[in-house]
Amino acid sequence: MILWAIGLAIGLPFRSGYAESIANAPSTLARTVVDASQYPWSAVGRVNISGVSSRSHCTGSLIGERIVLTAAHCLYFRPTKRYAAPQLINFVAGYQREKYVAHSTAIQIIPSPNFNGELWADPSNMEHDWAIVILKDPIGRKAGYLGFQALDAETLKQMIDTKQYFSLAGYPKDRAHVISVDNACRILGFLGHGELLSHSCEIVSGDSGAPIAIRTKSGLQVIGLNSATNVPLTDGTVTNTAVPIYTILNLVERAIRHTEMNAVFSSDNSREGQGPVE
Repeated sequence: MILWAIGLAIGLPFRSGYAESIANAPSTLARTVVDASQYPWSAVGRVNISGVSSRSHCTGSLIGERIVLTAAHCLYFRPTKRYAAPQLINFVAGYQREKYVAHSTAIQIIPSPNFNGELWADPSNMEHDWAIVILKDPIGRKAGYLGFQALDAETLKQMIDTKQYFSLAGYPKDRAHVISVDNACRILGFLGHGELLSHSCEIVSGDSGAPIAIRTKSGLQVIGLNSATNVPLTDGTVTNTAVPIYTILNLVERAIRHTEMNAVFSSDNSREGQGPVE
């Protein structure tokens, strides 16, 4: 079954021109290296893409037994002007220094239908920079999977007012073989009409698609997917951006229901994560 989502209209306060890619961001050496074999970090992994003459990686997170969230630009090859074939995409959960908890190739990718690969990091493209990867094997049973929460503006404002921290976990290029976490991220607010989140997490190349999450009583819940850094705003400042979960919530739920039996979702647009069961 092919699943697609409907794109949103854009009205974001960006300056004209391209945003800088995350390759130009500072290092992430201040981030904390964590044990990738332990849940919840075992549910985060590297999205490895193998081309004919190239290899690359981004970060992704399991939010279901076979469902991974990542950034669309990670899967798009600009030289060929097409997405990588699913069989060339391998998700390695809980990867750390050549060891890992579980892995699986993809059988289907569902990128935003409105993502323009040729524009890549252009501001008009950022709200569409997401992709769902459906894996061949249900490795979320072995690695666990994260919960997610669709934050609304009122809830986010309360979190900002109380100075609540968020976290980002990923595999940046300066330490690509360990997972490191920024535990002191700030969500600065929504951009435009809520199509993007503005955040302060430390990120570099390799962190694209990394989950931005909040700790709750039920565990770590993803609220957005990291997209880009040093994005210029009309007021002369720059920010980092992330795609909020709520903009793709319906598609995420459909994908999970399609790949799991008896999937359960909360009435408040959230889902609890689950640790390893195998």
